[in-house]
Amino acid sequence: MSSIETSEKWQVDVSGTIYEASFDELPSWIVEGSLQPTDKVRKGNLRWIEAAKVPSMIPLFEAKAKGIPAPGPDGQTHKTSVDEPVAEPTLYGEIDPQAAPEKRVTRAAVHPTNDPALCSIHFNEIALYACSACSGSFCGTCPRSYGGNVKICPECGAMCRSLKEIKAEVKASDRQAVALSEGFGFGDFANAISHPFRFKFSLFAGALMFAFFSLGQSASVIGGIEMIVASVFCVMLANMLTFGILANTADNFSRGDCGENFMPAFEEFSVWDDVIHPFVLSVGAYISAFGAFAIVALIGLYLVSSSVDSKMTSLQAELEKIPGTQFYTAKDTVKQSDEVRNVLAESQQQNAKRLQLENDIAGGNVNTAAIDGEASDLGTVLPDTGERNNAAGESAVAKPGGTREIEERETLQSALGLPPVLVVVGALAFLWGLFYFPVACMVAGFSRTFSDVINPLVGLDTIKRLGSTYVKLLLMCSALLLALVAVRLAAATVFASLYLPGFGNLPAKLVGSLFGFYLWVVFSCLIGYSLFKSSDRLHLNK
Repeated sequence: MSSIETSEKWQVDVSGTIYEASFDELPSWIVEGSLQPTDKVRKGNLRWIEAAKVPSMIPLFEAKAKGIPAPGPDGQTHKTSVDEPVAEPTLYGEIDPQAAPEKRVTRAAVHPTNDPALCSIHFNEIALYACSACSGSFCGTCPRSYGGNVKICPECGAMCRSLKEIKAEVKASDRQAVALSEGFGFGDFANAISHPFRFKFSLFAGALMFAFFSLGQSASVIGGIEMIVASVFCVMLANMLTFGILANTADNFSRGDCGENFMPAFEEFSVWDDVIHPFVLSVGAYISAFGAFAIVALIGLYLVSSSVDSKMTSLQAELEKIPGTQFYTAKDTVKQSDEVRNVLAESQQQNAKRLQLENDIAGGNVNTAAIDGEASDLGTVLPDTGERNNAAGESAVAKPGGTREIEERETLQSALGLPPVLVVVGALAFLWGLFYFPVACMVAGFSRTFSDVINPLVGLDTIKRLGSTYVKLLLMCSALLLALVAVRLAAATVFASLYLPGFGNLPAKLVGSLFGFYLWVVFSCLIGYSLFKSSDRLHLNK
């Protein structure tokens, strides 16, 4: 029996009166009959139980019942009773007088020790469970079982836990202490890169789902309200998957469970928890990071489109004057008809003169000088008209064919002509987005609150607490971003011939989506490791 137990205060309820005593005083109470087996006792602030059910008191009541000396506080009995057999305490501390002889033990064998590896009731049995309240150790048969998983302490009635689980937690705690002492570093970057391959099925299935949702976002090009709705749903489902992985990984890693699967469990699927809430968090993260850049980009787009529309309107006004173009108006068509009628009338007059001249020549009524003069006039009228019509036709055909190129050229010139202040502000806003997006995702992962995600003060406070950890995280995220850009450019180059108008390069999108999903998992692991290594500074476990 441990010295801690014998010196610890016990409370005894005798007929409604509470007495306090140390355990080494209780044998004399039992011998005197002051403490009966049915009296309620408790150790410290534990629950009340019958005295006969306290494992350490069983030998005392048994010795009194048989009229033999009771064991002393050190657990040893008097010499006169060394070889006297006693019944072994059974489950819950009850005495089984009908126990088989081979199940009985001698009083000399009853010797409580301080070894937590041995059962505190069956001293020759290996302990498998430990009480979370009284810290007693018990073998497999001592705790009361409920449903096969719940174990109840036979001494105080509190929950018992498996020693195997406790040892595993101790080892994990030791590893966590070592990891926390090392801090966040590039070794975590290597672990994050390899972590997705530990769960190959989740990586494969998740990449396929994300690629499908990414390609489905192009459905709106087909047209129709159904395709637009389908495209919106694909956007929401893609964000559900990515931010679900981010939140699950951040939650597991921040608690020290760095070996858990990155894919969230969908056994109890909820539209709000698994679709809408992750989508809302993703919107908050993008707004807090790139909201300012989006506003500047919209202003620039408006200025460019206004300039291009003005120039294209002027160009269209010029094209409306050219017969044969798609911009030629009905009013100009009437004007053109009048001009054509005038040309035809003039041509008829010239033909009549030519016929008259031929008749005069045949009758010999015209001199040679007059004939030469009229012939030269007739020869110059119609060729001029034909050349004029051909020139107009050529210009009418040439200009409409280049309107798209003209529009693209005007768009580029208008973009380059944006105010310098707007360009500088847009560049700074974009850099802010790249800088702030990781911490926005971090806040979304551990808080899961939209108000915290869009609040820059929360993000800036988190960056302040992280310190150099966030600088390292930015460098690692930059490497991931460069890898993604390189892969997508390579895929666009390889599959350039498969480009489809409206849909884009679908094979290149597929490759980019698959690789992008893997990099997102790595990014989520980096967020998790940074939270884990900085949990004390962020007060995540408090």
